[in-house]
Amino acid sequence: MTSSPWPFGELIPLRYRVILADPAWMFSLRSPKGEGKSPQAHYRCMPLADIQALPVSQLAAPDCACIMWATAPMLPQAIDTLAAWGFAFKSAGAWAKQSPTAASWAFGPGYIYRSAAEFWLLGTIGRPAQRSRSIRNLIVAPRREHSRKPDQMHTDIEALFDGPYVELFARSQRPGWDCWGNETTKFEAVA
Repeated sequence: MTSSPWPFGELIPLRYRVILADPAWMFSLRSPKGEGKSPQAHYRCMPLADIQALPVSQLAAPDCACIMWATAPMLPQAIDTLAAWGFAFKSAGAWAKQSPTAASWAFGPGYIYRSAAEFWLLGTIGRPAQRSRSIRNLIVAPRREHSRKPDQMHTDIEALFDGPYVELFARSQRPGWDCWGNETTKFEAVA
């Protein structure tokens, strides 16, 4: 029996107390009209089975939190993905997206509701110690480029948990964090 090659490059196995992930979810569109706003129009997406097959638990320290971004249509698959990665679902939160000027709520696509929020799930392996009990499960921040998340997420994670930290499917690098993904410098020029 041969083992699969390590997919995470220079990331160190069993090191991280926090894993932040923004999987490159691939999902079906209702019509060609949505193609321009779809993830596939902005970056290479992965089939769900490939995302779930990633050995994310092999990155985790014995006590580790995994925070995973997911859109509303992908929430059931995201919960399944946490489990496939070896994490027990514990909590969730939302990013309430404002317009870029913060003058109104964002008006995104949606299957029933027009999306003005994106969600995150929190799962754990072991019992990661919390540094704070005052971090809310809501971030209110302007929408920026496609898939660019609010900086407050990293700030909140750092206040909530000790590192080491790693971000999977990262679109930018951050001091004190390791990162992995196809576009880890995507937003460096606009930061």
